[in-house]
Amino acid sequence: MTRRLLRLAFALLVLALALVVAEFAARVVFRHARTSGNARDFVAQHRPPPDIRTNSLGFREREIPPTSDRYRIVVVGDSFTWGQGVDERDRFSDLIGDALGPRYEVFNFGRPGDNMPEHLEVLAQALRVSPDFVLLQLYINDFETASMQRPEPKPLLPARWDRTLERSSLLYDLLRDEWATVQQQVGITDSYARYMERNLRDPASPNARLAYGQLGEFFDRARAAGVHVGCVLFPAPDSLGPYGRDYPFGYLHEGVRRICAEKQVPCLDLLPLYSTVADPRTLWVSPFDAHPNAMSHHRAAEQILSAFRSVWR
Repeated sequence: MTRRLLRLAFALLVLALALVVAEFAARVVFRHARTSGNARDFVAQHRPPPDIRTNSLGFREREIPPTSDRYRIVVVGDSFTWGQGVDERDRFSDLIGDALGPRYEVFNFGRPGDNMPEHLEVLAQALRVSPDFVLLQLYINDFETASMQRPEPKPLLPARWDRTLERSSLLYDLLRDEWATVQQQVGITDSYARYMERNLRDPASPNARLAYGQLGEFFDRARAAGVHVGCVLFPAPDSLGPYGRDYPFGYLHEGVRRICAEKQVPCLDLLPLYSTVADPRTLWVSPFDAHPNAMSHHRAAEQILSAFRSVWR
């Protein structure tokens, strides 16, 4: 019995040492990661993000003068517009403003986590600064409605331990993400793609009608205020295969293009741009965060300028 206990103690000691070594190895391998898609995990808690400033309206932007003789463009969007994980100067809104020159001014009204209902609220704020043009940035999850409930994978450990290790261990975060993937593959939980398809693929379904109706309402409200409007749609980078293969949200892109055509609103779909990339991860801001990195923002800005420059003239 003593021998068995010693063997067990030795095995546990070896396991503990292996976990410690693996933790430090993970921290070294991912030492350059500065942002995460999960605000509660190790990277988000322990790695400083880019400097953030906000104006008196609460947006990550400089102060906006009440009047101007320049052509004023306001970009409304979510964390893609806000610029998660990148410096202000590298956001597509700032790049567009620099490229257009002194006769234009571009203001960023992006807010992380906003969906279509929040975009409508921000539009009301944007219209108060008298823009000449409102550019709506869309993303796949903008079409989720309040009645839709995202699938939640089961935690790897009991909730109390899970919350503690999530904040303190990078290795645990990696293992937890793999555990979530396994649950989807074996059918324990639904995947995000299947959940979205079930609720939104049929354009006549209640959730799809509500979401697309809010998109049309956004365009109508801007035009009713005498403001020109357009939109740019980002695909989901973490759902793209090499060169855009196996992308599960094409029906949402079709739906946006349909609403834009009905409302005669200029629309730029960036899916073709992202589909030219062999490894979409090269456009991620971090291995833990699929938001666009600086290079991705630069490429998006080029496409936006090409699509809208003649409209802004």
